Amino acid sequence: MALLTIVSSLVLCAAAIGMTVHVLNVADETEYAQTVAIAKEYRMRITSQIDKNMQILATLAYGMSEGDYTGSLDKATQIIQVANAGNSFVGMAYFGADRIGSINIVGYDTEYNVELEALDDAAIAAIEKSFEGENAVSRIFTLEVNGQMLFSCSVPVYSGEEVIGVLSAVDTIDFFNEIANGNAVMGGSGYVHVLDSTGRFLVRSPHSLVKEQPSTILEQPYILDNPQEVIDAMEAQSSMFGDFTYEGTVCHFYLEPIGVNNWYLFCVNRRWATVYTMQDLVVVMPLFSVGFLLVVTILSLAVINIYRRNTKRLLRAAYWDKVTGAANTVQFDDIFNEKLSGGTGYSTVAINVHNFKGVNDIFGSAGGDKVLQYVKRVIQENLRPGEFFCRDSADLFYLALLDTDEETIRARLENIRQTVSHASATAGEYSYELTLYAGAAVNGGREEALVAMQSIKNNHTVGLAFYSDKLHDKIRKKNDIESVMFLALRNKEFKLFLQPKTALDTGRLSSAEALVRWRNADGSYRYPKDFIPIFEENGFCTNLDMYMVEQACEQIRTWIDAGVQPIPISVNQSKTLFSDGNYPNHLEQIVDRYGVSHSLVVLEILESMASDDLSLLQHQIETLHSKGFKVSMDDFGSGYSSLGMLYKLKIDELKLDRSFLSETSDEDKAKREVLLSHIIKFSSALGITTIAEGVETEEDRQTMLRLGCDYGQGYLYDKPLCADEFDKKYMRGSNRTAQG
Repeated sequence: MALLTIVSSLVLCAAAIGMTVHVLNVADETEYAQTVAIAKEYRMRITSQIDKNMQILATLAYGMSEGDYTGSLDKATQIIQVANAGNSFVGMAYFGADRIGSINIVGYDTEYNVELEALDDAAIAAIEKSFEGENAVSRIFTLEVNGQMLFSCSVPVYSGEEVIGVLSAVDTIDFFNEIANGNAVMGGSGYVHVLDSTGRFLVRSPHSLVKEQPSTILEQPYILDNPQEVIDAMEAQSSMFGDFTYEGTVCHFYLEPIGVNNWYLFCVNRRWATVYTMQDLVVVMPLFSVGFLLVVTILSLAVINIYRRNTKRLLRAAYWDKVTGAANTVQFDDIFNEKLSGGTGYSTVAINVHNFKGVNDIFGSAGGDKVLQYVKRVIQENLRPGEFFCRDSADLFYLALLDTDEETIRARLENIRQTVSHASATAGEYSYELTLYAGAAVNGGREEALVAMQSIKNNHTVGLAFYSDKLHDKIRKKNDIESVMFLALRNKEFKLFLQPKTALDTGRLSSAEALVRWRNADGSYRYPKDFIPIFEENGFCTNLDMYMVEQACEQIRTWIDAGVQPIPISVNQSKTLFSDGNYPNHLEQIVDRYGVSHSLVVLEILESMASDDLSLLQHQIETLHSKGFKVSMDDFGSGYSSLGMLYKLKIDELKLDRSFLSETSDEDKAKREVLLSHIIKFSSALGITTIAEGVETEEDRQTMLRLGCDYGQGYLYDKPLCADEFDKKYMRGSNRTAQG
């Protein structure tokens, strides 16, 4: 019986040990698979960011290649200034074939005529590769002006087959640091370093188990037994899995090539059981032979408990957000697909924080995490039974609500927004008010909700947008336009149209306004209302405005060369252009290139510019006057108009908004005429010419003439005509004599 008990105990013990070994092996295999998956995910995040940077640069370079910007450092500088203001780069630079260029760094004045050799060696090496026709990424380097750790991306700019310049963008290594600083790798037991091709540390994780800071992973305590295997793997740019022991703790490591500059991700994860477990079991067996059955039972329960605990930890890492404790998108999608997908009676909402980066800048990442935790609590407290939510990444949350009525959804989300805003405005020593904005998709998913939310990303006056087919079409059209706008400019698809300005008393032609029409390859036209608002939002209007100045100069030059007396052409100019201190000089260079008198180019600005920075506008107008240009204020009376503003700005021409001639009651008409009379008299006293817009009837002409207005523009005289038609109708032959 005793023998049977011993044999039974040994069998059970062996079975338990076998199960333990199996569990350990399964755990090792699972951890290996998860480490590989995490490494590949991080590699994808890094390469995606770099690819995004390269795509932006390639688009800009394509727009510059073989176009009006090639060979002109001033124009290239203007492009990088506008482009840098519309993206997240630290800085951008352009260098011509002579290795002389311009650098625009956010927060600093643009540097002109910079020699390439003045840059960091890492940036120089990347730019020189691009001069050889390659897209290049630099090594990580330090920016002298502010000490930031950076890297640069660069692409060649072509004229035909020849590389005539290089466009470069400098970005922070923040997304490298986010990966290294992450404390959720393998549920918190792992961490990630970034290495160069020799194994040297580029970015270290602050969560490293190893207290020492060796310069490479080929030094102790990392690689003890297989340094040559590691060297061979890195030289071949292949992945590798291994392990090392640090202070009694066994750690797995995995080397994953990033695919850029021979860099590597070095992923380290503590093994969930040490190498000593099996040795301890062997020692225990002969010492406790009588109690093996009990030991085996306890050990089995312990192993099962450890297995369950680690499984629970791994499941939590897979389904829960570590920062806020909320579900992550994996769990959200699982619940969504199980309960809601394909049905109706629900809405998906995306919520974001306006300028969350500012929160992190002021309060640090720990403060930012507290904000996210608070937003999570507010959302959770406002959910109803059966509803659920998750945190995606950064400050983005998704909610699944069991409501489809838009007003109900609006009220519920407004309550969340107000709760967060009220608490953030009254807490802490800093006055930083959090504002949320959201997108909702009734009977839709996360993608539609995100599209709706992103449609109001830059609009701080609107807190909620609903997804609709109209919104989808609007975004699609916006993307369609933005994807071809540089190519359209290069191909000169933007056509010059001219509308005459005529003396109200004599009917003689005095000048013309330049208007733009976008002619597609198939001969159809896009009209300004379809693309100008998009260009104003993304900054491309600065490119288009200067292009139209060139088109106007080219037309004036054509008249001069044909022996035709030219007339002035007025060209609309954007607020962004007028805020550029180098704008007057740049304008002068363009006009002088065509040998056109500056007085023949009239620059039209909107009255709304004055409300932004009156002193800057005054300075720019004075500078333009000193160079012989004239300035016209367009749409006066459409917004907040001020006679004091007219006095201060010293403009040459005032265009009265067409709303003054709109149909109104007799009483309103009388008041309107009194107002117009005073504006016209005041302008005349200041030497400002007045032009009435929207003159469509003879009654309109008679009214404005009686009030003392000088010129009229509108369909009474003519619609906007393409340059050739305008030339034939107004500038040649008898019509020219009759008109003026």
